[in-house]
Amino acid sequence: MRLKVSSILAVLLATSCGDYPRDPEGTLKRVQGEKSFRVGLVAPLGEAGDGSEAARLLQAISVRTGAEPRIVRGDAEPLLNRLEEGDLDLVIGRFEKKSPWARLVTIGPPLRREMHKKVEFHLAPVMMNGENAWIGLVEREARNVAPEAQ
Repeated sequence: MRLKVSSILAVLLATSCGDYPRDPEGTLKRVQGEKSFRVGLVAPLGEAGDGSEAARLLQAISVRTGAEPRIVRGDAEPLLNRLEEGDLDLVIGRFEKKSPWARLVTIGPPLRREMHKKVEFHLAPVMMNGENAWIGLVEREARNVAPEAQ
């Protein structure tokens, strides 16, 4: 029995589009189930801000997911390492626009932009690569709370 190439492609496409966007680690479902999400705040959050952008983003994610943030504060490097290891769901911090971390994690839309001499910095949410449903939710809320920074 001979199958047409178009039939095979149709089956492959149908089976590959099941639960898109996907979270291989199940971040969004876990956050909603546990009613909490783990957040690392990089201190300080920048020269020009008081952290209100980060607070508005966390509130928006809370409303959307029905989960409360559990916050830890620290330096960027250890918090980003914890994010990569799956110990945190989100890191919010001030990063250079061209951060070397951009290849290892997903840096979301800026909540605020700052210039320091000739270097542009973004206060932005950062998520683990591949957790697309979670990333999509955080990015949408970031754009909603800081549209002027986009």
